[in-house]
Amino acid sequence: MPNVVQKIRKTSANPNLIGALWLFGSAVLFQISYSAVKFTSENLSSIQIVFLRSLFQILLILPFLFKTGFGVMKTHQYKNYACRLLFGVTNIVLTFYAYRHMHLATATSIVFTRPLFTIPLAIIMLKEHAGWKRILATMIGFIGVLIVLNPGPVGLSLAETAALGASFFLALTYIYIQRLSHTENHLAMLLYFGIACCLLTAYPAYSLWVPFGLKTLGCVFVIAAAATAGQYFVIRAYQVGKATVISPIDYLQIPLSAFIGWCFFHEALSLHFVIGVIIIITTSVYILKRQSGD
Repeated sequence: MPNVVQKIRKTSANPNLIGALWLFGSAVLFQISYSAVKFTSENLSSIQIVFLRSLFQILLILPFLFKTGFGVMKTHQYKNYACRLLFGVTNIVLTFYAYRHMHLATATSIVFTRPLFTIPLAIIMLKEHAGWKRILATMIGFIGVLIVLNPGPVGLSLAETAALGASFFLALTYIYIQRLSHTENHLAMLLYFGIACCLLTAYPAYSLWVPFGLKTLGCVFVIAAAATAGQYFVIRAYQVGKATVISPIDYLQIPLSAFIGWCFFHEALSLHFVIGVIIIITTSVYILKRQSGD
């Protein structure tokens, strides 16, 4: 029994493992949000969904800010916030477009070329060290993504290009989230992002505005609630864990998206998809286990 207690204490004190658990929670929440995007996109444009989602996000965060006080909004990280907001808004617009026009699992697979960008960006911008085994495992995970995609000779469609662009901007966004998370309040980070999304998408959303009913409004609320909670989980993850260590855990969104796509959107699974997912999960677990003693 003492050995078990000691192991539990050791695990709970491991910042990378805690960060990975936060990131896994965000993976579940984001897939719920993206699934709701697919339902909602039958009636609304991607820009209108982004605007409404951001508006709901602001409304969800404000009660917590009234409790903690608006003093947490003070900041001197103007440059980092500007980059985080610009890259984040670009990412979410491209992501919603990709999920609107692609199968859930396929869109998620392309978005998850992001760790290939995250590793070098974290090394360059955050001065983190990544051993060759971790880099190799990440590259093998990316090969798994390619197997899932099974690309043909035609090349990428516009939606696939949008998903790949979303991947790059998401990698940049995560770098700035980690920079800000050391000094900034998580509620402030979420509110600033919601405000930026609303301001930058207000006019395009107005020009493409389509009336909608209560069912669509409910879906938009689910998008906002799940995405806001997912962002909070991401912020907490990068507050305690290294980007180069925990980012591959996001690969687990691929089997999650495949399961949701199969259950709710009748998206069939192929053999190459299953093989690719096995590679992705294996490399993710390997990287986490290798770092569990850090």
